[in-house]
Amino acid sequence: MLYKLYLLAGLILLAVSLYILKQSVDFIGRSERAIGTVTSLEEIDDAYSPVFTVKTKENGEVIYHHPTSSKPASWDVGEEATFLYDTENPRSVRMMGYFWLFNWTIISMATAIPLIIVGAGYYFLSPLTRWPDKSDT
Repeated sequence: MLYKLYLLAGLILLAVSLYILKQSVDFIGRSERAIGTVTSLEEIDDAYSPVFTVKTKENGEVIYHHPTSSKPASWDVGEEATFLYDTENPRSVRMMGYFWLFNWTIISMATAIPLIIVGAGYYFLSPLTRWPDKSDT
């Protein structure tokens, strides 16, 4: 019975990851590139997280707080990085990098695939693992 739950959970996670993948690809398709510069470093729990100022093509500026931090600081003030943003919603800034664009897709698909393999394997192979009845002989 538990394998059916694994299979169901895996299929749901696969559907969610494909939906998130579609959203990410749509975002990339309608977004513009911009350059962001590290303007400061925030100290969070004895680690440093960069704060970027991203200049949009419409001469606007968006402040982007990077979600990761490290000690020692992996970014220096003045360093630049490439960002993507939606022209209709400039506050939707994402750092341009494979993981930063597809992180939830990767995580949910990496969880879904083993669940589907284990659940489907038990589901389809369980009839082969049963002991034959003595009445069959």
